[in-house]
Order: sequence, then C-alpha cells, then structure tokens
Amino acid sequence: MKLVELKAKVYELARVSTTLQLKAKYEESKGLDMRRKLSWEKAFTIFQKHQDEFRKWLENPSHEYKELFAEIALVSEEYDKKLLKGKQLGQEVILMAESLEVLAEECQDEADNLKQEVKAARQIAKRAELN
Repeated sequence: MKLVELKAKVYELARVSTTLQLKAKYEESKGLDMRRKLSWEKAFTIFQKHQDEFRKWLENPSHEYKELFAEIALVSEEYDKKLLKGKQLGQEVILMAESLEVLAEECQDEADNLKQEVKAARQIAKRAELN
C-alpha cells in the first residue's frame, strides 16, 4: 500500500485530518514518528484494533448502555414520526396558502369589476341629472 493511501486510511479510522490531531487524540500515537511509513503502519494497526474492539462492544454493550440505546432508538423513532407529521402539515399549509392566494385574486378581480360597475353607474346617474 502506498504511503498516501495508508495515511488516508489512518486519518479515516482515527477521524482526524492532521498528524497533530492524531497525536493529540490518541495517546498511542504520540511516540510515533509520522515521517516514516513504519509509524503509519503501526498507527493503522492501532486504530484498526480500536475499531474492532468498538464493533465488538457495540454488538454486546453493557446492560446500562443497552437501555440507553433502546431509549435513544425510541426517541429517534418518535422524532421521525413527528418530523414526518410536521412535513405533512407544512405541505397542507402550503396548499391552503396557494388556494387562499387564488381566492384572493378572484376576490380582487370581482372587487375591480364592482368598482367599474359603480363608476359606470355614477357616470350614468350624473348624465341623468344633467339632462
């Protein structure tokens, strides 16, 4: 594996983007000379081991964490339901607003027509008074 690929994998496993962050975040990497490929290989091994241990722990966490994860899952599910309902309500509000805009335009057109009729009726009434 090329050094560039190795560095990228180590950064990805460690979830950092620089060697300074790497050394600050993980005690095991402080003594490594990151100018050498061998150090990057050691770092890869270390972080791969951490990942494997974490995956194993996730498969069988302690009872306390199982309860916490179950609660998180429940809250997350409820949040998703409420978010979906909120989106649906938002769509309904948008549809209502659009229909209100159409209704307002129709009312405005009707009002404009009535104004013209009133204006015409006044003109006719004025002419009738003059005659």
